[in-house]
Parts: sequence; C-alpha cells; structure tokens
Amino acid sequence: MKTLTPERPVETRTEDLTPEAELRVARPGLKDWLDLRLGWWGFVRKNLDEPMPPGVGWWQTLGNLLLTLLVFQFVTGVALAMFYSPSPDHAHQSVKHLTENVSFGSFVRGLHVWGSTAIVIVTVLHTLRVFFWGSYKKPRELTWVVGVIIFNVILAFSFTGYLLPWDQKAYWATVVGTRIAATVPFIGDSLLHLIRGGPEVGALTLTRFYAIHIMLLPAALVFLVALHLYLVRRHHIAGPVMPQKGKPVAFYPTQLFKDAVVLLFGVGAVIALALALPPGLEAIADPTGTDFSPRPEWYFLGLYELLKIMPPGWEVVATVVVPGLVTIGMFFLPWLDRSESRHPARRQWVIVAGMLIILMIGLMTLKGLLETPPPGH
Repeated sequence: MKTLTPERPVETRTEDLTPEAELRVARPGLKDWLDLRLGWWGFVRKNLDEPMPPGVGWWQTLGNLLLTLLVFQFVTGVALAMFYSPSPDHAHQSVKHLTENVSFGSFVRGLHVWGSTAIVIVTVLHTLRVFFWGSYKKPRELTWVVGVIIFNVILAFSFTGYLLPWDQKAYWATVVGTRIAATVPFIGDSLLHLIRGGPEVGALTLTRFYAIHIMLLPAALVFLVALHLYLVRRHHIAGPVMPQKGKPVAFYPTQLFKDAVVLLFGVGAVIALALALPPGLEAIADPTGTDFSPRPEWYFLGLYELLKIMPPGWEVVATVVVPGLVTIGMFFLPWLDRSESRHPARRQWVIVAGMLIILMIGLMTLKGLLETPPPGH
C-alpha cells in the first residue's frame, strides 16, 4: 500500500551520506534518539495509515470520543482524589471545601460529574451503532464481548462514585441501590453485607466504594480498553452494512479530521456544562432522616421504575431476572444471531427484540425523569 505519511525522521543507512549527515546519525537529537530506541514513529505511522473501509464516517468517531472522555475522567478523578477524605466524618466536608474554597475546584468537579454522564451516553450510542450495524459478527465476536464488559464496568464506576459526596442524595440512593442485592435468591443477604460491609450503609460502605472506584475499576478498565483496542486493530473496523464501492482510505487525514471535530464538540459540551451547571451538594448524609425521597442517577432510573411497578414478592423480576437476561443476551449476541448477513432486514428477530428492550428502558427512564422531584426534596 502507498505510504501516505512522511517516512521516519532518521535514516540509519550511512551509504553516500555527507559528513554532516553521518554526524547526525551518530549523534541524533532527542526526538530521533527516542525514535531509534522506541520506534514510536513507526507505531504512529501504522495507525495513521490504518486502511478504513469505504463508507466509514461520522458514526465511527464515537470510539475515539469515548476514549478521550475516559482519559479526561481519569485526570479529573486524580485531581479530586487529592482533596477527598473517604470517611463519613470528613467526606462531605472535603467535597464542600473543594467546591467552595479551592481554585477551579467546582469546575473540575463539574467536569468529572458531567463527564460521567457523557461517557454513559457515548457508550450507549457506540453500543447501539455496533448492534444495528451487526458489527459484532465474525470475526469480531470477542471485540463485542469485551465491549459489553467495558459497558458494565462504566456503570459500576457510576454506581460506586455516586456515594462519595456523602450527602443525602448519595446516601439514600445507595441505600436503595444496594437493597437490590438483597433480592437475589438464596445469597441476597450475604451479598448485601458484602457490598455494604455490614447491615447498613456506613463507613465501611464508603471505604469499599472508594477503593473500588479509584483502584479496582480503573485497573480493570485499563486492561479491558487495551484489549479492546488490540482487537479492533487486529480485525479492523467493520464497514457499512451494505458494502460500498471504492478503495480503502487511510485513517489520516479524512477520518482523523472527523474524529477531531466530534472530539472537540464532545469535550466542549462537557466543559460548557461544567461551567453553566456546576454540580450541587445536598446536606450531609443523615441515616436517621425519613423525609428525603431517594432516587438513583438517571441511567439507573429505568430499573428503578421497573422495580416500583412490580407487585409485592415479584421484585426479583426487576432486580435480577430482567437485567440478567438482557446482560446475558448481550454477551451471547454474536452466537444467538445466526444470520450470515449484517443487514437489519435479514436479522429481524434480533432487531425487534433489541428495539423492544430499548423502548422499555427509554419509557421507564422517561417516566422516572418526569416524576423526579426538584432538588432538595
């Protein structure tokens, strides 16, 4: 294939070189020395020259946007951790101090809060694009499975991070969320104690959630994202559902330009929201208070509303059966969908089932949003 980017900055051959060129090879500058030792330019050039199937466009930019948002989340998370104290006596006070007294503290916290929302939205859009395009089919089954695990890890990030401000909203939402574990048949009570560190949400719960949020989940996410990127590079990006005429085009510059545009728009939206709508902080968590209406974050509202409409004794359907079946179905989707074609019209039962699940989650989430009381209630 024709090389579309410049050659590596240093030629190691010394034939026919001038004395000045020989001296430059013998004593390279820092950039050339790093390239000779690390081969970074070859790695960059290989990725810039990655052949893209004809018809690839804006929808394929979501993966890089998600990766960028995750990096932002890591950076802002490290900044927040420098001021945070994970104990019931100091957690709320440390967040309040960061928000009100530290320079740019409220802004950085806003980036982290709105960044988590943006990550969930982009992950859902990325997953839906892969689903409707049938991009999980052979040979990309494992790429899809790793992506599903990443999706669940991101939800776990949101769940564990929600408690950390230790205010009324965080506390009671966690009380409701962890009670779901108690509905698991046979092991519910043991699972509840394991998650909470005791019978109630308290100091051990906060410590465990903080440790999981800043150590266990980041380590898992780094490994899974690296594996996902390796698989994407190994099997390449799937083209449109209907193959289009034309030759593959290198990632640079056309697709890179589209990625940059979407990246600037996505990151810009997070920055604008952090400036315009800084995250609030409720009163400090009060386990004895009974006048606060607990509600989970918006991306768990669908499950919460489904739980509310279940008759007594049937809660396990909303907390275990339905989400369990959806998760298992996502994991085994490449093998459940036996169609040879990626076209949605030839995968009718998969598309119909997916649309029904999306509709159910969407309606339940909308119901929850419409019934959400104003802040402070």
